[in-house]
Amino acid sequence: MKLRFTLNDHEVTAEASPLDRLLDVLREQLGYVGTKEGCGEGECGACSVILNGKLVNSCLVPALQVRGGDVLTIEGLDGEEDALQRAFVEEGAVQCGFCIPGMVLAARALLSAKPNPTREEIKWALAGNLCRCTGYERIFRAVERAAAEGYGRKTAPKKGERDNVSEESVELQGSEASRVFLPVDLEKALEILERYPDMTLLSGCTDFYPDLKKGKPEPERVMDIWNLKEMSGIKLEKGYMEIGGGTTFSEIASSDLVKEHFPALAYLSTLIGAVAIQNRATIGGNLVNASAAADSPPLLFVLGAIAVLQSKRGVREIPVTELYSGYRKTVLRSDELLKSVKIPLPSVKSRQFFYKRGSRLALTISRLSLAGFIELEDEAVSDVRLAAGSMSPVPIFLTDTEKYLRGKKLTEEVIDEARLIASEEVSPRTSKDYRKRVTGRLVSRFLKEARS
Repeated sequence: MKLRFTLNDHEVTAEASPLDRLLDVLREQLGYVGTKEGCGEGECGACSVILNGKLVNSCLVPALQVRGGDVLTIEGLDGEEDALQRAFVEEGAVQCGFCIPGMVLAARALLSAKPNPTREEIKWALAGNLCRCTGYERIFRAVERAAAEGYGRKTAPKKGERDNVSEESVELQGSEASRVFLPVDLEKALEILERYPDMTLLSGCTDFYPDLKKGKPEPERVMDIWNLKEMSGIKLEKGYMEIGGGTTFSEIASSDLVKEHFPALAYLSTLIGAVAIQNRATIGGNLVNASAAADSPPLLFVLGAIAVLQSKRGVREIPVTELYSGYRKTVLRSDELLKSVKIPLPSVKSRQFFYKRGSRLALTISRLSLAGFIELEDEAVSDVRLAAGSMSPVPIFLTDTEKYLRGKKLTEEVIDEARLIASEEVSPRTSKDYRKRVTGRLVSRFLKEARS
């Protein structure tokens, strides 16, 4: 594949396999070795670059998705003239330098979006970039120093996340044309999917490359759906909010519409890995990957969400609760894709929540998760839905707890009994005592917040 894109303000051409990672293209094809490989799974941030104005892990971006794109690496900054790099040096925030290129680019992405971030915002923006040498306090001070010098006001991103893909910027060669498909719209994508039902769909690829690293064979055919405009965006229509299957969690987290109607979903979206992961991971991918530890399914269960599945034959709408047929399995037909998710708009009296617990405080895979929805009428529970995730192949409703709560006022005695019932409803395969205990406590926490 011959690939053309803009790299550090210069147009470049590279010869690459379509599924080569952007990281490999930069280092091996073009010789830009400032971008480092650390974990190869999007966990460490050493390979961070800015793609089309967004921070991404280049180890998780396929070369075919960079066509016509705009990439900024550490070599694209102004060296000693760059105030951010100078701040890193003068604050003693550089030692071995392995992680620092990605750290600097993560800081630049933050300052471009928020020229005057708080200390907490800096910590969050850099949470996906690990450093074993320097000490984060010096790194945080370096970012604060650059912000104080007005660095962010001079570095606003030039392009949007997906607005500059050019089909003229890629040339498939030889057998690639029969194995790699780059549709320009949803209609064409559905035609291809109907013709090749064994197709692997590529969108954010945040699970795709880690799975390959773990030994999953490379697919025979792939189709890129990352840039299909019909599959992204958030809108209100006829009593629903509709979120395109290709909408990223960073787009969901920053949406005023989502914050207004589904604050728990906006909050959940900030927990999907680090910023670079949120800029790539999509709600559709989180659903159809059917991981038992996926964060969005439990909340979408209790919100009564509907999965909109589309093929050339038409549209099929099913409750998200019916999307799964077993562990890592869905009911999607071979010619269908998840076009969008529709969520009924809740009443203003309702409350919703999402909690997760893992092996660490941030950027963690759920060991357990809990989502809930509740409505009170005259201080009594008129409707309640509770769903637990990460403890079974698919999320489960806490039906006994729901039944107990309906019609009751949330007194201390009722809340404590609900806690006990909830803890007995879950049947985790491992860490049983811990997961049961924490499930009960999270239910108790939500009910106390709901009555306040």
